[in-house]
Amino acid sequence: MASPPTDIDHFLSAEFTHLVIGGGTAGLVVATRLAEREDIVVGILEAGLPAYDEPGINVPGRFCETLGTEYDWQFATVPQPGFNGRALPWPRGKVLGGSAALNIMTWNRACKEDYDAWEELGNEGWGWEGML
Repeated sequence: MASPPTDIDHFLSAEFTHLVIGGGTAGLVVATRLAEREDIVVGILEAGLPAYDEPGINVPGRFCETLGTEYDWQFATVPQPGFNGRALPWPRGKVLGGSAALNIMTWNRACKEDYDAWEELGNEGWGWEGML
């Protein structure tokens, strides 16, 4: 597999068979799977920049440092009636790696009621007891 073009002039002069829009987790997985075939040349368009050496993304202990920065689209929800009309921040990644880059290698487990609700919807084995 050829190394990807990283500068804009090289990218614009390249010929791609497929163009993936969005360099977040899903887009990069799709691009990688496509690029496994030798007859396919994939380009990836990402609005944000790569942040290979950004400690706020790459060091787990620096969780949330990139929220509200150039790596975040800084979206907000519409005003929420249940929160007295307040709009809430809705961080979304504007960086190669997408929102996963803002999550900084963290994972939060849902509460028991969330899992049990999945099972109550007809998903046998997806409740708290079946999954955990």
